[in-house]
Amino acid sequence: MSNRRVVPRSADDVRQWVQPLADVAALGMFLVVLMGATVTDTGSATGCGRSWPLCKGQFIPQFAIATLIEFSHRLVTGVEGILIFALTVAVLILWKRREMRVLAAAMLITLLLQSGMGAAAVMWPQSPAVLALHLGISLVAFASVALTTLSIRYDRDLRRLRGNATSAAFRLAVWAATIYTYLVVYSGAYVRHAGASMACVDWPSCNGATWITFGGLTGVVVIHRIVAFGVFLAMVGLAGWSYRTREIRPDLYRGSVAALVLVVLQGLAGGLIVLTRLDLLTTLAHTGIVALLFASLCFLCRQTLAGATVEEAEPSVVPATVGVGPASG
Repeated sequence: MSNRRVVPRSADDVRQWVQPLADVAALGMFLVVLMGATVTDTGSATGCGRSWPLCKGQFIPQFAIATLIEFSHRLVTGVEGILIFALTVAVLILWKRREMRVLAAAMLITLLLQSGMGAAAVMWPQSPAVLALHLGISLVAFASVALTTLSIRYDRDLRRLRGNATSAAFRLAVWAATIYTYLVVYSGAYVRHAGASMACVDWPSCNGATWITFGGLTGVVVIHRIVAFGVFLAMVGLAGWSYRTREIRPDLYRGSVAALVLVVLQGLAGGLIVLTRLDLLTTLAHTGIVALLFASLCFLCRQTLAGATVEEAEPSVVPATVGVGPASG
């Protein structure tokens, strides 16, 4: 006979196989966001006709360019759905903390909602106001996966930093800036879906006008530019504010600086979209930067929450049965 005893696996052993899954899922979600933008920017939303989940009624259709773009987007989204489901199950099993479970639920629900809205947009015509929501939901899905990935990789350090509580005023400023940025992103998506991207043929001015006008599609673009500049001012404020506490809260300072750099790049990309007359690579760069900006702000939001002990940051211990050799009876 032989006895076998249960030896607990360490948290690092658990991370060893969950971390790669989270990394691939985060990269996959970023790709889904970019491919969704490609579908919109190339007018390929109906590349598979009004058929979903099949493409033109076929599992593998005959490909035209628009069909290839739309079908590949659906295929990648389907693979990403499998990855997100697997990651969600792993997080729910291995982590007991509520915030990890909330992140797991958020990334799964938003991916399903995103897919559902994409299917609805294919089968039934949607207004620009509704279509613009698709990007917003995609950003929440990407941010949820990104935060989950960061939590698995750096949770001990990040939660230790959160033990140095930030002021209520700074926390309010971060959350308000994040919500405001989300609304500005929605306005940008509305500009694109309303076909107003070239209503102003120059940048930063609008059609060489001396006075600001707010009528028609030109007004939509002008309003978006004004509120987007407000995001820049908000990021400057957060970076300056967090600079004063950079020694004890380097996470907030680095996150704020990253957000400021990203919003500057986003503004430049927005200008290039006009100057290059909707060049595809430029529009995709703009979308990718927006996704990273929103994720960085969500990171700041989470880091302003109250901290906890390091032990609470660890995933639950998973037992492993290990043989210890024969035993006399």
